Amino acid sequence: MKVMMTIRSDTPPTLEEVQRRLGLADADVDQQFGVVEIDPDDHLFTFMVEEEKAAQVSQQSGWEVKGPYSNPRIAPFGPPE
Repeated sequence: MKVMMTIRSDTPPTLEEVQRRLGLADADVDQQFGVVEIDPDDHLFTFMVEEEKAAQVSQQSGWEVKGPYSNPRIAPFGPPE
């Protein structure tokens, strides 16, 4: 199961840069999700990582890293009208 992590970076990071700086393998992150900017004014980005790897993500990357956050499945409530 993957969880969300956030990073604060002055420049938009690539997924490859996130993996390199945080010591994560290809299988540890959601390649299709990538890195998504969630707050441009605050330079905040999110990515998805395997839950067991979230604990190894550290502040030593030079980024402010926070999480993990849950990523609940979003589904319709009731039948479509």
